[in-house]
Amino acid sequence: MPEEIQAFAFFLADHAVVENGKLYVNGGFWNQVYSAEYPVARAFGLAAVLHIPWRKHHQGHGFTVTFEDADGRPLTARFEGQFRVGTAPNMRVGDFTVMPVAAFVTNFVLDRPGDYSALLEVNGAELARWRFRAIEAPEPVVGTQAGAGSEPFPEEP
Repeated sequence: MPEEIQAFAFFLADHAVVENGKLYVNGGFWNQVYSAEYPVARAFGLAAVLHIPWRKHHQGHGFTVTFEDADGRPLTARFEGQFRVGTAPNMRVGDFTVMPVAAFVTNFVLDRPGDYSALLEVNGAELARWRFRAIEAPEPVVGTQAGAGSEPFPEEP
């Protein structure tokens, strides 16, 4: 069992929310965003699932989500917070906790097309990085493959 907090998952989505200890995601795991013009402001969901080892329960932990461009320059968008995980009555010594996290990002400005990354840090250590690309092109048409001008999928008979 790992002794440090780990990220089981970290990704972008159209929408993500945590309810009753479960992560609900719509349109998850995308890595491309399209716009015919830049700069452009976008809204999207951010999701993570953290593995909290039992030795890290009942302690305060800090997290940060930042964004950077392809050259490693930080963008202004930033999330920070703290969390503490307790133990449930049915847990045994050594049991870990799975902690889902979700946030909705609004007015996220992409100045230009190119490559970007979202970074997740806990207690100052980078746990995960999600790369995505901003493409200067109209949004792909639903039913096409990556919007590359292909014909829509044929209808089922």
